Amino acid sequence: MSRRFFDDQDFHVGQATELSTSTSHHIGKVLRMAVAEELVVFNGRGGEWSARITAISKKAVTVEPLAFTEQNRSAPLAVTVALPMIKGERMDYAIQKATELGVSELVILDTERCEVRLKGERQDKKLSHWQQVATSACEQCGLNRVPTVRGVLNLRDWLSSDLPTLKLIAHPGEQPFSPAALQEEKELVLLTGPEGGFSDEELQRAADAGFVSFALGNRVLRAETAPVALLAALWAWHGH
Repeated sequence: MSRRFFDDQDFHVGQATELSTSTSHHIGKVLRMAVAEELVVFNGRGGEWSARITAISKKAVTVEPLAFTEQNRSAPLAVTVALPMIKGERMDYAIQKATELGVSELVILDTERCEVRLKGERQDKKLSHWQQVATSACEQCGLNRVPTVRGVLNLRDWLSSDLPTLKLIAHPGEQPFSPAALQEEKELVLLTGPEGGFSDEELQRAADAGFVSFALGNRVLRAETAPVALLAALWAWHGH
């Protein structure tokens, strides 16, 4: 299978295209690929191109797209995952695995018991890094539409925003989510909590906003595990 690379620009079959600085560096300097090697490129706007390297210079790699394929391998249900900021590599793990499992959007939240607080330039750098984590995951797993990573949003403000009809929260409840609802909706949102869990006020606000409890038994999942495990359960119930 050819290596896959994301590059945010238009591609046209038969038209030589110089790749971006970062993509060129990865292909030419890190992977040390050679002229005439074949690869796959995609721009996140749908589909992918099989291509061949035609030139490698000190600053850029040039490829010629050979054929276009419309297949996106996207999940049949548009799922937004909203999760809190988590320390270090565990956040990267949550974003990477959620992307591999077909999430369409990731919303980063600031909750009462968040382990991390970011502002200004540090926050912008982290968001950029998390977006790159999602992009790299798409390169690896074959998806051609990269989920958007947005935030950091206050949980209260986000709960009052325009959200899909089907809203799930990773928390045990007396009236748990019924998988039958998955067959009736085209989109949903899954809210997962921080390591210390949601506060009572946050749980009440989520309930008032129409969120339904969604959990795998009564066990407590780690903040980075919950999005992955619950997404996998959703797809198993959905039949894809």
